[in-house]
Amino acid sequence: MNAHKEISFYPISDVVIIKDLFTEIFLIRTNKGFIAIDSGFHDAIIRKGLAYNNIQPDDVKAVFITHSDIDHQNAAEVFTKAHFYFPKKEIEMIANKIPRLSYFPFIRNSVRLKRNTTVDDNDSLWIDNLNVKCISLPGHTLGSMGYIIDGKYLFSGDAFKIKNGKIAVPNLKLFVMDLNEMKKSMEKVCKLKGVQYIYTSHSGFTADFPSAISK
Repeated sequence: MNAHKEISFYPISDVVIIKDLFTEIFLIRTNKGFIAIDSGFHDAIIRKGLAYNNIQPDDVKAVFITHSDIDHQNAAEVFTKAHFYFPKKEIEMIANKIPRLSYFPFIRNSVRLKRNTTVDDNDSLWIDNLNVKCISLPGHTLGSMGYIIDGKYLFSGDAFKIKNGKIAVPNLKLFVMDLNEMKKSMEKVCKLKGVQYIYTSHSGFTADFPSAISK
């Protein structure tokens, strides 16, 4: 369960990384269990990753979904005891049947989440001893959400990629719903204070936040 090759420094012991077929999910240790960022795509791979790290699915108390793309939430049923948190604007996108990509109008995201609560920009929640702050990072999808844990770990989903240690627009702009909004989201991240780590879903992570946001 290794991180992507773009990593800078080594992961910390409080964050477990599980590599799925198309993405990575993250589990952050609390004083009573774990918080997950996204649930991944393939049930069997996620279960194997949990077992490898000696984590039971029921140890995960909360799952924070970054956006509604299938590779980030298809394996939700693995976490039978978890409460799910889902970006409010993603729900609106699904309810209004907004196409995921305008040039593929037949592609529309959907979710089958149970026990879910919608979250919005700047919402702040406590899960056990950890604080989770929600930060809206639209662009990849209309309601993409990032999550800042304890003020220092930013889990950004697909809001941008890390290339050569710096945040950047993905090469495959095909999958970006609104490129201008993505650039605004990156500018928003550059203004954050106190963050030390950025974990992306497809391009690894960095422990050097100042360098990642430098021009």
